[in-house]
Amino acid sequence: MKLACCIFLFTVVSSSAQNAQELQQKIADGRALIAKGDASGALDAFRKASELAPQSAELHDQVGFLLAVLKRGAEAREEFQKAVALNDQYAIAHYHLGVAFCLDEDYPHCIPELQKAAGLDAKSFPYRSHLGIALAAAGRNAEAATQLEAAAELQPDNADIWNRLGAAYQKSNDLAHAVDAYRHASQLSPGNLDTRNSYGLMLVQTREADKAIAEFQHVLETDPGNVNAAMNIGSAYMLKGDLDHAIAQFRALIARNPDLAVAHYDLGLALKNRDDLDHARPEFERAIELDPNMAEAHYTLGISWWQVGDFDRTIAQMKEAVRIRPDYGEAWFILGTALKQKGDLSGALSALREAVRLRPDDPGPYNTLGQALRLSGDVEASKVAFAQGAKVKAAKEAQLTDMMNHK
Repeated sequence: MKLACCIFLFTVVSSSAQNAQELQQKIADGRALIAKGDASGALDAFRKASELAPQSAELHDQVGFLLAVLKRGAEAREEFQKAVALNDQYAIAHYHLGVAFCLDEDYPHCIPELQKAAGLDAKSFPYRSHLGIALAAAGRNAEAATQLEAAAELQPDNADIWNRLGAAYQKSNDLAHAVDAYRHASQLSPGNLDTRNSYGLMLVQTREADKAIAEFQHVLETDPGNVNAAMNIGSAYMLKGDLDHAIAQFRALIARNPDLAVAHYDLGLALKNRDDLDHARPEFERAIELDPNMAEAHYTLGISWWQVGDFDRTIAQMKEAVRIRPDYGEAWFILGTALKQKGDLSGALSALREAVRLRPDDPGPYNTLGQALRLSGDVEASKVAFAQGAKVKAAKEAQLTDMMNHK
């Protein structure tokens, strides 16, 4: 909270006519001290004013604001709470209280106060933008996007809000709107390389590889050492199916950054996609050596062994993947399938049930679970698993048909 922002108009009622003149003098003194940048002196003046008019929500809010400027957060919150208790319709006090809670990352208390402020004045850019930022920080990204979109309408030239809106849409998996928001942010602030990187990444995810490459190349022209842009260009080439350029890009990046685990992993992916498993595996292994907790590297290395029928090595890598990421449904599925192939039906059933739990909309784990149950002699449970798999498959096909009909 900046001192320059805290001069308000006051509507106060003094406790008697006798102190009315003193009250107005204290308010005038406080304003003069604010103008000089003397927050401590202003606080003393407004405290005295508040004592003279204890029922003034405005004065309690002003005292709270000055306490916040002086980084006395707990005292500031007490004053803001007094202000909203005196006047529940005083939007700026709710806003200040919300911001004070947010500074402590207390989002369960912060967000309702900001919602109250925004409800009282929906056209306030600070109220809508701070509410959106708080919702995003709390992981409520779809709600955040609604507020940040409103803020962007109020200040359409604010690049930071468009950037935050893009991030909220991205985290909500609304990629089309994320692309549009990041595009606005990039146009408003073309020198912001992080925004251009985010925009390019969204273009990759929406399968506009050529546009993405152009964005990343612009970043690299300005900042040749930008690792994220160099990585993302490689990913864009992979999306295009241009594996030669992708491999060259990742190898050049590794030459400059030999200990970058994700670059080795992505090079391994490009080589694997070119069916060059013998050269892909060492890259996955190097990625794991540099970052043992990269679950995706364990998983993909395991898949490469699966492709050549080495189930023991597949199982070892999938076990590592699910140890690191217990919610890794794909890895549980492959682990269960490999264990079934090895004849370990008990282990397979356990892994496949976990895969079904984590991926209830994927028919594959149900069907493989049904096979394992049948092999174990539990025919009735096997029938149930196959039926569930068929039901999920039918639902997915119906959804796909509906999507195609509405194109």
